[in-house]
Amino acid sequence: GLAKNVKPVLVGPVTYLYRAENKGTAIPKLSRLPELLAVYEQILKRLADQGIEWVQIDEPILVLELSEEWQHAFQQAYDALSQSSLKLLLASYFETLGDNLSLACNLAIAGLHYDGLRGAKQLNEVVAQYAAERVLSIGLVDGRNIWKTDNPDAMAHLQDAKAKFG
Repeated sequence: GLAKNVKPVLVGPVTYLYRAENKGTAIPKLSRLPELLAVYEQILKRLADQGIEWVQIDEPILVLELSEEWQHAFQQAYDALSQSSLKLLLASYFETLGDNLSLACNLAIAGLHYDGLRGAKQLNEVVAQYAAERVLSIGLVDGRNIWKTDNPDAMAHLQDAKAKFG
């Protein structure tokens, strides 16, 4: 049906908490993670019940320098969300993954989307570290000016990924 061709996109739970306002309270943001994950699990279940197969979860804070506490939050979040019957495509963009490369490559996800344009200097490392049995999506078109894209050059950047992932 139509649902198989739909890929909803959600802001990831860790990014959501990281960016959340915490005015007038001394409650640490990450203390809210378990209850937030319960809400995400309900959302994923409702999407699965509608026949959705893939959900993209955007976690743009993966490009930032993160404390060990926030890195652990990613592990906790995706261990929990991976219990869903849906395939999760984790997306990060606008920069390299930096020190979060191994973290992102080892999360319990079915797919990883990487910004190969803005994160070009780490693309080969992503291809090398990410498991071949999973899905790797690589963005190489500049969304700000799609006409600037040099298609032969973009395709050349994909040769190693194509050899590994097919």
